[in-house]
Amino acid sequence: MATTLRLNQVLADSQLYRLPRIIAYNRLEARPRATDFTRSIRAEVRDPLWMLTRQWQFGEFGGEDAASPVTARIAYRHHRTSLLSLRDGAPSKFDPMVMPLETCVEREAIPMVLRTLASGEVFSDVPFAIRWGKRLLRMMKDSGLDDHYGLYLGHFPIRVLPPLPGAGVERPVEDAEAEFIARSVAGRIVDGVAVWRAVTLGSHDAWLDSEAPGDENELKALVKAFADACSQAIARLFVQPEADDASAWVPNHLEYQFAVAAQPPEQRSMPTLRADQYAQGHLDWHSFDAFMDRPFPVPQDRDAAASSDVDEERVESFLPAPVRFKGQPQPRFWEMEESETNFGQIDTSTTGLLHLLLAEFGLIYSNDWFMLPHPMDINTVCEVRGILVDDTFGRHTFIRAAGRGPETQWQRFSMFHLTEHGTREDTAGNLFYLPPAVGKVLESAPIERVNFMRDEMANMVWGVESTVPSQTGQGVSGYETTAQTTMPAPALVDENVRIRYVAGTTVPRNWIPFIPVHAEGSVGEIRLQRARMAGGQPPRGRLLREVPSPYFVEEEEVPRAGVYVERTWQRARWLRGRTLIWVGRRKVAGRGEGWSNLVFDRVVDLQP
Repeated sequence: MATTLRLNQVLADSQLYRLPRIIAYNRLEARPRATDFTRSIRAEVRDPLWMLTRQWQFGEFGGEDAASPVTARIAYRHHRTSLLSLRDGAPSKFDPMVMPLETCVEREAIPMVLRTLASGEVFSDVPFAIRWGKRLLRMMKDSGLDDHYGLYLGHFPIRVLPPLPGAGVERPVEDAEAEFIARSVAGRIVDGVAVWRAVTLGSHDAWLDSEAPGDENELKALVKAFADACSQAIARLFVQPEADDASAWVPNHLEYQFAVAAQPPEQRSMPTLRADQYAQGHLDWHSFDAFMDRPFPVPQDRDAAASSDVDEERVESFLPAPVRFKGQPQPRFWEMEESETNFGQIDTSTTGLLHLLLAEFGLIYSNDWFMLPHPMDINTVCEVRGILVDDTFGRHTFIRAAGRGPETQWQRFSMFHLTEHGTREDTAGNLFYLPPAVGKVLESAPIERVNFMRDEMANMVWGVESTVPSQTGQGVSGYETTAQTTMPAPALVDENVRIRYVAGTTVPRNWIPFIPVHAEGSVGEIRLQRARMAGGQPPRGRLLREVPSPYFVEEEEVPRAGVYVERTWQRARWLRGRTLIWVGRRKVAGRGEGWSNLVFDRVVDLQP
């Protein structure tokens, strides 16, 4: 039988009280007294009258049409763009199945020849020059004409750009990698690119008649086959414009400019979609503006029997789908929402209207939005005429485009809608364009990069060639390819002289100046004209050299932060698995102003 001690007995016996004790604590837990939890999960309201009063205070007893859409019908019209105009030039046919639109706009001539001097010397891309030189050698050996290969070695050697003359100091080699490759094959491999270029320009046959009498006919046929094989290889590997002047790049604005339109039916005009400021490198619907009252010129070679690109108005029926997003309140009481988005933890204030509107949309009106899918093909302009919605009450509601009337133009707001210029009588102008653009592009390091930055101290703009193209198809540092321009300080003749007059300082030779000049026909507006420093070098890259003098850049195109203009190799996959490789340009924001340290008429203190 267990002995039970009371508290007063323990306190009375002091010796028993002083013995060591082990004290344990137990946790109190609720013990359910029922096995049925049906009533517990009912979430019963103990005071329904209070709930009804609050509903009455918030106006929830007011009757409203809260029907849900059952079906929807959309009236639309599609038309496909098949005409392309670059820089307001003559329109040409455009097929999106062959290449995307941005490739057709950005593509430029592949730089197989880096530079050609007036003396006739050609400086080609060294890897292609060696590759095609080996092909010419194999073709000559197969035909038994390899004895004449030495003749081509003497006239078409692989040349490397010589370094620019320095300012009295030794400077590094301009392109060490290209020079190393050229020296390794010197005297054994001809410049295949130079041979291909001579055949293309028609100067090869005249040279061969004077150098190799007797066998010139066989050599001409062989080299002609070689040049055709090289041209086919270029067409297979790269995407180039059909004509040399077919370019959408506007040099004075540093961006692309082009327009697309559909083949209009008879006695009807179609809107023109223009992209006047495309320079970000990725083409999308927001790059275009719709011009309603500017008809697109029809090409002269248009076939009279060709069908129009405009479809007749159609009606499509589908089922509306509720809009779903993360963190949206669930319709069931015991269903938990995803915790990735918590609208209740938005950090805002009473003046944060955008945050409050977002929280109100996500928590109150999220179940009132529906998605009406409308599939479209690429290179299609969709014009929505209206949407007819049938709800659960049997009502039919016709929805027109927002801001349709002319009286609402000043407060018009719409998403995924092209900016419209001008008016037309036959349409409401609710247009959306799905351009044939690539989704993912592999881009190389810049083969050329120019930094246009402002220099307020010198009151001019500089075009700094930070990266220039090399003969290996890559980009090299523009500072490494320029000579040192630091002049040695003159020796002191009189030790009592403590000051020195400096007529002017200089800048690195890859800094190309752009001086402000008056715009033609204006007194207040200015433009930036490309200039040249005394003793400076001409531009090395294509961005600043492709336009002959005078070359102007609009003053508003170079903001205070400056801009970077780059040329890069780009590779993408298109329909049917076709691989496209081209050279494109893009413009990005700069990193602020710069200081060239260019000063004139300066007095410098001399240290004793």
